Amino acid sequence: MLVLLIYYLWLGAMFAMVVDLSTWYARKRGVAVPASAEWSHTTRLLAILIWPIGIISFLAGLITTIIKKNNKDE
Repeated sequence: MLVLLIYYLWLGAMFAMVVDLSTWYARKRGVAVPASAEWSHTTRLLAILIWPIGIISFLAGLITTIIKKNNKDE
């Protein structure tokens, strides 16, 4: 059981890291990133604990964007 908890927290940390790296990369490429996109330590901790909700939101947005793009191309 402890191993599952460690995996869960590790995946949450990786999710938070990907979000931070994405924000950094977007800013580096010249994309206007609002100041509210910067995460505090509290926000990172919450993201680590509830990362599945973030993954579901991301996938829902990605699928919606792909469907809209495919409908637009037809």
